[in-house]
Amino acid sequence: MFTFEMNNAVKDNDISNITKKSPVVEIFTAMVKGEDLSRFGAKADKAVDYIKELGRRASETSDPQAISELNTIRRFAIEAPILQEMKLLSVFGNYTALGWDETPEREVWTYGDLGARVQAPHGDVQFPARTKNTYNVPTFTVSAGYQVDYRQLAIGDMTKENEGMELVKIDMHNKATAAIFKKVYTAIKNATGITRVIENAGLTKASVDALLTKLRRYGRVTVTGDYALLSQFTPWAGYVGQINSNTITGISEAQMNKIAETGLLGMYNGSVLAEIQNPYNEFAMNAAGNDYATLLPQGLGFAIPSGAQSPVALFTRGGLTSFTGNDVKSGKQLTRFDLEVGCDVAKGMEHEIGVIYDTNLGGLD
Repeated sequence: MFTFEMNNAVKDNDISNITKKSPVVEIFTAMVKGEDLSRFGAKADKAVDYIKELGRRASETSDPQAISELNTIRRFAIEAPILQEMKLLSVFGNYTALGWDETPEREVWTYGDLGARVQAPHGDVQFPARTKNTYNVPTFTVSAGYQVDYRQLAIGDMTKENEGMELVKIDMHNKATAAIFKKVYTAIKNATGITRVIENAGLTKASVDALLTKLRRYGRVTVTGDYALLSQFTPWAGYVGQINSNTITGISEAQMNKIAETGLLGMYNGSVLAEIQNPYNEFAMNAAGNDYATLLPQGLGFAIPSGAQSPVALFTRGGLTSFTGNDVKSGKQLTRFDLEVGCDVAKGMEHEIGVIYDTNLGGLD
């Protein structure tokens, strides 16, 4: 995964006095989107002039106050869309947005049998007792950033701002998704007791059917993963029949239409097949060295029942923070945005999610 280090980093909150409710934040957002500013009235001209002046000071004198204020404005402008993107990760389970003063914590209830042998008139019975296990969930930091040409800001050109802020939103979502994929896999793979894991060189219909049958007892199952993984389900959807001595194989028209539309089956034996978009990581090569690596492991997928409470919990803590500093490798001045993310699979409930890993496709090594 692509990362970058910064030296002389300054946390923008330590310098800037801009707040989320400052009119300049809303007007800056509208400028980046290319929207008409007339609805802001007289505030628009004042805010535009202020932003241009910050760009001029940042460009000509590298004024740390101006750079910090611009970064803080950017942070507030993209924070809400990024947190909205994080909510999309709730396909795995429950998502909670926490404040800075809150700690990610799980409360997991389990049942233990206590023998009650006195009350039973016809034999011994057992009454289950509920016990609660509480533990903290560690967080990890997802980062993204870009280099800004402050000279363009000084003349009110927001083209690169638009591109850079969109890059940050996409990059942070993709990195968070990749980290969560691997954390869920590791938690289930390393769990003690019963687990639902398929890990083979290539998928087989028999092993997948057996996994889905077990998970179906928790509710209808959604299988998520890369196109290369889910496409292996398609040949299993056909039917086989016989007329006289001739064997007939085929596939229904409805299924053929779905494959023609999306390249994949939409359903397989009552389970939903949901492709996870898996873009290239253009900063890394694949194991063979002949193409870019993908951001997510191509061979990793999950089978998630929808009828029960998911054992996976996702958190974001606080909001974005922004830093300004010099890239250690290139020496260029960059702005970096950080977000704390937490992911946990409830201990003792790992068996409620299935793991499908095709080692031929790989991605975890």
